[in-house]
Amino acid sequence: MEASRMCFGPKTLSNIQNVPLCLKANRSLFPRRFLQNHTISSKKPTKHELLCVKAESSGDLESTRPLTYFSQSVWGDHFLSVPVDDSEFEALEREIESVMKPKVRDMLMSPHSSDKERIRLIHLLISLAIAHYYESEIEEILHQAFQKLDGLISKEDDLETIAIMFEVFRIYGHKMSCDAFERFKGEDGNLKDSQANDVRGTLQLYEAAHLGLPFEEIMDEALTFTRHHLESLTCQEISSNLFNHIQNTLYRARYHSIEILVARQYISFYEQEEGHKKILLKFAKLNFNFCQMHYIKELKIITKWWKDLDLAPKLPYIRDRNVEVYLGGLGIFFEPRYSLGRIHAGKLTLALTLVDDTCDAYATLPEVARLHDAFQRWDLGAMEELPSYMRIIYQTVLETVEDIDQEMRARGKFGSLQPTIDETKSLMKLYLEIAKWARAGEVPSFEDYMENGIFASALDDLAAYDLDNTLKDLN
Repeated sequence: MEASRMCFGPKTLSNIQNVPLCLKANRSLFPRRFLQNHTISSKKPTKHELLCVKAESSGDLESTRPLTYFSQSVWGDHFLSVPVDDSEFEALEREIESVMKPKVRDMLMSPHSSDKERIRLIHLLISLAIAHYYESEIEEILHQAFQKLDGLISKEDDLETIAIMFEVFRIYGHKMSCDAFERFKGEDGNLKDSQANDVRGTLQLYEAAHLGLPFEEIMDEALTFTRHHLESLTCQEISSNLFNHIQNTLYRARYHSIEILVARQYISFYEQEEGHKKILLKFAKLNFNFCQMHYIKELKIITKWWKDLDLAPKLPYIRDRNVEVYLGGLGIFFEPRYSLGRIHAGKLTLALTLVDDTCDAYATLPEVARLHDAFQRWDLGAMEELPSYMRIIYQTVLETVEDIDQEMRARGKFGSLQPTIDETKSLMKLYLEIAKWARAGEVPSFEDYMENGIFASALDDLAAYDLDNTLKDLN
């Protein structure tokens, strides 16, 4: 669905359920109204001169320099010029907190709803990306329901209901057994082809199958079965709305995507569904636009921080990818309350990207080894042993970690960044090993590369930071 501008303010909030979402593209995160008057650079990549960072090394070492070039960023400092109306932002927040949350909480906790009805509503809240507002209520509902699970599903023969219950329970850490799907098998031990006649049930089973564990063979079978039957559907057999939703789901499953992007697509689907609840649709739209404004504000902060570092003239071989790096953090947690966590994760990842690019794209092997030794010390005094250009990198990483720690302490969060420091030290060991392979022209075995490559992606560093800090409810 193509959606046009969605406005907020005292005069429009009361009619918001009748206003479409502000994005034109289903998968875009940035509101068209924020970006339409601001152009993004389309200049072709240019080759950089590296004279300003020439290493303090011999000619032999200089000849082994990789000298890899990365294309310029298409974003630059674009987000610094994108306006965000704080009064609009605050109006959204007030509407969500004072109106929408209480109304939907009453729906969720209604004494007139059965356990299955509540679980279905929870699934809908997850799909619309508003379940995070009711974590304690959902935990309470699911805890009580899981204790009587056998009774809830003993006579249930609806595929969609069982699949929804399976997905919701597993998302929230309750291990509902995959044996619940055995009832949908035929005498030959395979899922009955007749189950595919239930298109919505088949689609839901496809989603739920992604939460199967490696040893749960029936979930592997379910994934193959559902994809085969869903791909064979034509737009003449079902509504165009459901058909498009299925195509989007098959293109990229929910658990392979960024949650808020999945919600964006689902909101468009849900709006066209007969009998949709207007209050939920309104809440989902408000929340999505509130998230968008958070993301724009966060990108402004990260872009300004990156620009103020002014590293490009000093280290022109590095990648300028602040927006792309930010999206990595967004994939971990999209909720508004984790705004500071996304900012910190973006800064930390950008700082570590300096190290990665240096080891991969510029430094000689002896220089990588010296940088490795400096990180093992984790002391600004170790800079004296580094070439001048590496001092910039080393200082940036250490000061970024220290600045994050100080900001957290100023907010009364006295956790430890030691896990992140330890993981960074381990990361440098892996970078050194990979540099040795590259400089020697050695092609490692798949097993050897994966042993190092998975950890060299720096995901452990990010996870160590995120786990330590997001659990503290950063805002």
